[in-house]
Amino acid sequence: MAMGRLRWLCAVLLALPGLAWGDCPPLPRFAFAEPTKPLKDSYAEGDRVRYRCRPGYTMAAGKFPEIVCEAGSRWSENPDFCIGKSCGQPEIPNGNFEYSTDLRFGATIAFTCNEGYRLVGALSSQCVLKDNEVYWSEIPHCDIIPCPPPPGIENGKITSGDTDFVFGMVATYSCDKNFALIGDDTIHCTMDDNLEGKWSGPAPECKVVRCENPEVKNGRKVSGFGTEYTYKNTVTFECDPGHVLKGSSVVTCEADSTWNPPLPTCDPVYCGPAPRFPFAELSGAAGDRYPAETKLTYRCKPGYVAAEGKSSVVTCQVDSTWSADVDFCIRQQCPPPRIENGYVTADNFLFETVVTFTCPASIHCVVDQQQHGVWSKPTPECKRDDGPVEHVLCGKPPTIDNGVHNGTQGTTFLHGSVVVYKCRDGFTLARATSIHCMAGDQARGVWSTPTPECRASYLALVGIFPLLLAMLVMNI
Repeated sequence: MAMGRLRWLCAVLLALPGLAWGDCPPLPRFAFAEPTKPLKDSYAEGDRVRYRCRPGYTMAAGKFPEIVCEAGSRWSENPDFCIGKSCGQPEIPNGNFEYSTDLRFGATIAFTCNEGYRLVGALSSQCVLKDNEVYWSEIPHCDIIPCPPPPGIENGKITSGDTDFVFGMVATYSCDKNFALIGDDTIHCTMDDNLEGKWSGPAPECKVVRCENPEVKNGRKVSGFGTEYTYKNTVTFECDPGHVLKGSSVVTCEADSTWNPPLPTCDPVYCGPAPRFPFAELSGAAGDRYPAETKLTYRCKPGYVAAEGKSSVVTCQVDSTWSADVDFCIRQQCPPPRIENGYVTADNFLFETVVTFTCPASIHCVVDQQQHGVWSKPTPECKRDDGPVEHVLCGKPPTIDNGVHNGTQGTTFLHGSVVVYKCRDGFTLARATSIHCMAGDQARGVWSTPTPECRASYLALVGIFPLLLAMLVMNI
């Protein structure tokens, strides 16, 4: 019974009008192609339909203009087997074009011109069909931008030979004799924001320019010598010795017949008061200030002499400072003093040096009327002083090891004073028990000899021997 129903359903489907089992729907429509044969009402599985490219299109490489009715009642996919014909790149001298897709049938491009040119014609163009071929609908052109005639000048002329000026061209000016050209001698043709031609600037001027002969007091010209000075002539100055330049050393003759910057000045240079030296003094009167190149002479003070190879002349320099040799005066020297039975204490024997003698006595180095170094007094002598012994004093008595003395109450002791020594327990005095103050050389007090000495006692050594022996036995 089920098999009967299936056969009935198949019969009904086959009886439906317009579409049989396995047929494909109507042919797809393409803007770029059309079928080569008349259309049929239906196409069975396996039917093939060929197309030809419409005007303005051409066969794409690697494609075949045919579709097939496949199983399942559908057409095979084979899109874009025809592509638009190319219009190619348009020629636009002094310009360019812009596009966003390609240059094939239906494409649109926009035109621009190079700097100094402006577009004449349509701003854009489209690739269109004409007589079964494709062309650009319109191609504009780029014209160079013209400038009006350059402005004229009085007392001069335009030396360029051109009569028509366009973008980029230059107009050159020159002046008549005895006239100076003020400004740039050339202007060039350019354009404004509206692509209209204009000149880069105004025309120069032709004027009579005469600057006075420049003079600078206490200065002189280094360059730019002459008697007549015209526009843009320059002069360079420098100052005479002892002067400093204030302002610019180079000036230029300008269009208004003046020097720019203004002429400089050469101002005198001064040094302050004469320098002071501990070893020399100024020969003449001193002042508060001195002009540059001033030379001052100094003389050495008493006790000093001129140093060999050095000048005592001090000079005021152009930087307002004094120049001088270092230590152009040096101290005089006295001959070394000698003393019998004594000696001299001093580091050197130069002027103002003080020496000390052991007697004691001292003299110092001075100069005489002839400016020679001499000693202030005769050289002293050292002799033995045999005066009263009561004037002889001794210092602190000597200390000894392991003992004391009774002379701890004072720092000085008169001649004849006696100091007694005592030893600590376990020690006994040897050599002497006391000393006394006596006269020594050059009236100085000295303590008598020999000095007492404390030595270990024999009984002490005997008493400690048994103890040492017992400690030795216990260690065994």
